[in-house]
Amino acid sequence: MNDDQSAPTRASNAALRAQIDALLDTFDAEKSALLDAGDRATALVGVWSADGLVRASGTVVGVSEVHIAEDAFKRTTPEALGRSVTEALTELTRRTAEAQHQALAPLSASMPDLPDLIPGAPSMKDLIAQVSPPPPPLPEPVTEAPTSLVDPDDEEGDYFRNRSYLR
Repeated sequence: MNDDQSAPTRASNAALRAQIDALLDTFDAEKSALLDAGDRATALVGVWSADGLVRASGTVVGVSEVHIAEDAFKRTTPEALGRSVTEALTELTRRTAEAQHQALAPLSASMPDLPDLIPGAPSMKDLIAQVSPPPPPLPEPVTEAPTSLVDPDDEEGDYFRNRSYLR
């Protein structure tokens, strides 16, 4: 009689063990997919300003390079060049956030969270939140230079700022 009761128990334990093993295998596969998606989300992105004067490169983590065309100072004013830099950086921020969203969206939408199935199991949604923090807010555009940076007694600065050397 003892063998009759232990056979169903062994079968139940084996089925439960197989189910847990399958869940852990799924977790490992989804974790690997998440890390791959994280690599895609942090891939280097490069953009140009509309006028072709500024190229910015970076990832969702930050800007890695800003390149200004060699003839930029001949083709434009400092104010317009500043707008071109801002435009390129804004577009870089938008594209890196979009790349991150596209890489991680399929994972977060289709994935059941393991703590829902097994109490105490690690949470994939928490892992996704760690890998993809929300992007920082964009700064307000600056329209004028702060007066504290302009020295009124700087004659040499006025000479170059007003392009007096061209006369």
